[in-house]
Order: sequence, then C-alpha cells, then structure tokens
Amino acid sequence: MRATHYFVVALLIVAGIPLLAQENKPGDRGGATEGNSWTRAVKDRAERGKLQDAIQNVRGDSGKWRDDPLLQHAPPLAQKPAKMNLDDWADQVLEKKDFHTSAGDDNWLLFRTRQLDDNDRLWIERIERKGNQFTIVLNEAIWQGRYFKTFTYYGVFGVNLGKLEPGKYEAQWIVQPLVFKQFEGDGRPMDNWPKDERPAEKKPVELRVNFTVVPAASSQP
Repeated sequence: MRATHYFVVALLIVAGIPLLAQENKPGDRGGATEGNSWTRAVKDRAERGKLQDAIQNVRGDSGKWRDDPLLQHAPPLAQKPAKMNLDDWADQVLEKKDFHTSAGDDNWLLFRTRQLDDNDRLWIERIERKGNQFTIVLNEAIWQGRYFKTFTYYGVFGVNLGKLEPGKYEAQWIVQPLVFKQFEGDGRPMDNWPKDERPAEKKPVELRVNFTVVPAASSQP
C-alpha cells in the first residue's frame, strides 16, 4: 500500500517527487563542448534530475491541470519577478506573443508536461546542440504498480541555452516514454527513482519551437 505523503508548502518545492525546485548556472552542468556543438548527458543513474536549470511540480489540487505538453522559448529567467513561480512565469511569457532575445541575453526553454500521477518520474536524459539546433530528451517513466491513493501533477522544466549569436534557432524537445514497476532504495515511492525502467510500447512525443536572437542594441547615440 502506498506510503502516506506529508507535504511542506514552499515556493517551487513539492515533496514526494524526487525532483525539487532548483536553478543552476549554465556552467554547473558537465558535458562535452566543442564550438557550436556540445552535449550534456546523464552519465550514470545517480545524476538523474540534475540537467535542468529550474523545475517546479504543480499538483492537480492546485486548480491547474495540463492535458498536453507545451514547449516555449523564454527570455532570461532573471526577468521573472522574484516571488513568481516558474509555472506562472511560463503563463506570463505565453502572453508575450512577439518577443526576441538579444545577443547579450540568456535563452531559456520552458517545458510543461502532461498531467501525471505522483509515482511517475521525469528526468532530462540529454541536452544537445548542433549549430543552431538544440535537442532535449526527457524521460517520462510511468509506474506500473497498483494505485490505492494518489494525487496528480505536471512538471515544469527550465533549460538555459545560454547566450547565443544573432540568428534563427530551432529547439526540439523529445519525451521518451518508459515504464517501470520497482523503485530504488527501500522500494517505496517517496523520493526514490525507478529501478527497472524500460521503453514503453508507444512512440516518443516531439515538440519544436523556433526562435530568433537579434543583435544587441548599440550603446552609441
């Protein structure tokens, strides 16, 4: 029988899911880098949940719900009001129909998953750049155990692509479907990652977004 969860209410933190709210600097993540081509990837199982730069899990009982995933290009996270959470910031960015980042700005991707159950797990497996194309692979592991009591949530991921040269870019976000039956550690769901995940019998979901980086404004009068 599933363990009872106790939750501490804090901005961008949801206990019971092993992905906690966080914000990293671009240089915090390891990976192979060469010019305009580089790859950052999970090198071993202990690194799961560490490739994103910001994350929030939004519970279904918050009144917010997502039937479908959504990928967005976003301006620097530094522009987000200090007390605004990542999900609300993504909503605000959506309302800005036409915006461009400049060569001096960090470029962010915001990705919101579909609605999931609390025992399902999410982690970014790989972030890759090849020229003006970016690819992010997110593992979506669906628990195959029996649910007795559950809540739902959707994940909000932020990935900082860094400062880019002026030009046109494309980002592809791939949701890789997995299934699993066992958790690591003591085998209980709370704070544990999947132990026996394997590919699911369904096709990956792919979302794309195109964006433009414009030259930085000149300081000359």
